[in-house]
Formats: sequence, structure tokens, C-alpha cells
Amino acid sequence: MQTEQSEILVIGGSLAGLTFALACATRGMRVRIIERSTGHVQGGDSLSVDLNAVRAVTGFDPRHAPALPVVPAYRDLTTWNALYRWLHDRASRTSGISIEEGMSVSAVNDEQSRPFVTLEDGSTRAGRAIIGADGYRSLIRRAVSPEAPYAQYAGYLVWRGLVDERLLSQPVAWPSNGGLWIEFVAGYRLVAAVLPGRDGSLEPGSRQITFAWFDAHQEVLLRSTGCLTGSGSIVGTLPRGMIDASVRKTLLEAIPSVWPAIWAEAVEAGIAGENLLSGAPIAEYRPERLARGRIALIGDAAHTVSPMTGRGYLTGVEDAGALAQALADLGDEENAVVRALSIYESSRLPYVKGLVSLSCRISDDYRKYASEN
Repeated sequence: MQTEQSEILVIGGSLAGLTFALACATRGMRVRIIERSTGHVQGGDSLSVDLNAVRAVTGFDPRHAPALPVVPAYRDLTTWNALYRWLHDRASRTSGISIEEGMSVSAVNDEQSRPFVTLEDGSTRAGRAIIGADGYRSLIRRAVSPEAPYAQYAGYLVWRGLVDERLLSQPVAWPSNGGLWIEFVAGYRLVAAVLPGRDGSLEPGSRQITFAWFDAHQEVLLRSTGCLTGSGSIVGTLPRGMIDASVRKTLLEAIPSVWPAIWAEAVEAGIAGENLLSGAPIAEYRPERLARGRIALIGDAAHTVSPMTGRGYLTGVEDAGALAQALADLGDEENAVVRALSIYESSRLPYVKGLVSLSCRISDDYRKYASEN
């Protein structure tokens, strides 16, 4: 087995996995991240971020150079890409963190002296613990909760776009410290905001414009494109560049009756551009456990909520801090890993179950509104 036995294996090198790795490193623990992609290019577009929480958990202050670009509103906003780059840069330069990219996990085993994962190339990696940070379609969740391993479709998708303001005829008349705009129109939930430009600029004309168009009327499309199983499990998304022209045409035709003029041009640009629009079916997962033996889950792998809660990444940050601290507190005591993961589960499970229940109520209310309008 090719590994340092004292390492903690983190499966998934996206936002939650990187945050947890930094939380461990700042507490003196070694971490190996295994990530199937070779560098994320694009994730979700806008993201709420608690800068104080990130600093407290990771040991790095996003307000210090090199700073994370944010819109300083009542709830700080950034782009998924900017946060990913900031976390990845910190992790790649931090002693005690190793990152293996382009490596897919095919199996998990906790029956030997050390838990280990088998990669698709047949090699293995072992460590003190295995932490699943591999998103809402988590493979590691199947080892923790084999009786209920899959997130379920919440009954709607969200169309997302991120548009460079320089592509528009004029800057959007929305202040750079104005935060989110949210409205319900004609059965849709609409969200839009200005975000920092790719260079971090908040100057009108140099920013990015994001929109999220929540749509509860696309189940037939999701099933016909293979995104949903018969039982309602999500097995795919509608990625950028892969959305049929007829679907985009229908959305474009609806813009004048749905979106106000302040956002309409940006939404049109985001939908008309073949590589700017994505469609993500929304998943929800309410866990009954967060750990089993020497395996645990954090972030969307542990609990999946609607973006309408505004708590997705923040809850992952809280998971990362709680789990890293539990592991650090017990150190190398006998059975320390199992005890630490049990402490983590006990402290986090009641809260995250409540959060997912709230998410489900929000989703129920939105579906009811959509069906009535």
C-alpha cells in the first residue's frame, strides 16, 4: 500500500475536502486528498461565505493577501471558482497536505488494521481514517449508510449562469454592495446578484453577473436526459455546453414575462451563450449517521440541502472544524479515531438533520407555489 499510515485520507478535493484538509493541517495532522478530477474548472456560480468561520477553521484569513474577492453585503458573496482557487492554493502550499488528482476511488474497506481505499487503477491508499467529502452522489456514503446511500430529487432544478458584465450593453444597475436579489414570479424562484470580476474588481462594468432560475417544471426533461432514475435518485446534471438549443429557446422566450429589466440582458446572455448555462437538479439527503467505524462524511456527502437554505458551504465548514478538532483532541490514544468520529457524529447529527428537514419544508413550499402558479 502506497501511503503514510498516519495520514487521514480525504476523498474529494472540492470545497469541503480542501477546507477539512486545511483544518487538519493547522491542527498538526497529515492529510492526503484523493480527487478524481484534475483541477476544477467550473462549479456553482455564486456562494455565500462566512469569512470569520473560514478563518477560524482553516487558520487562513480570507481578508488577508492574497484575499478572497467578495461582495461585502449582509451575507458576503463570492464565486465558486474564486473560493476553490483560494482554498486549493492554500492547501497546495501547506505542509502536511498531499493532493492526488485524477484518481478515482472504486472501493472502500474498513476491515483491516487500517482503513483503505482501492483506486480504479488497482492501487490502494490507507490511513488512520477515511473522510468522505465527495459530494451529494458520494461513494463513501455507501460505506457509512449502506441502507440509505442515495440523495433524492427535491422536485425542481436550478438553471444557473455567470456572465461577464463587459459582454453587456451597459453595466447592471445594481450596487456592488447590494447582495442578492430574490423574487417569486410566475411559478419560478429567481435569484440574481453582482459578483466580483475574474480579477476581483467590483467596479461597474468589470464585475460578473450571476442568476439562478429555480424551475419545478422540468421533470420530463430530467428523465429523458437520464438525470433521474425511476426511484427519484439523481444520477446526472445538465452541464454547460450540453443543453439542447430547443430548451434554451424556450427559456429565452420566457425572459420578458419573468425577469425584470435590470437583470434581463444578463440572463439572456447567459442562456444564449452555449457554454454559460447549466441545469442542476436539486438533491436533498437527511442522514441517520455521519460515521461508521473509521469512516466519516462531511459536507454534501453527509447532508445535502437546497441552495435556498443558503447554508450549504457554511455547514461544510462547520463539519470540517468539528471533525478536525475531535481528531486533534484525541491524538494517538487507543481507538482514538473511532472515538473522535463518534464525538463528531454526536455533536453534528442533530443539527444537520434539522437543517435538512428545514430544506425539505422550503422545497415543499416552493413546489406548492410552483404548482399553483
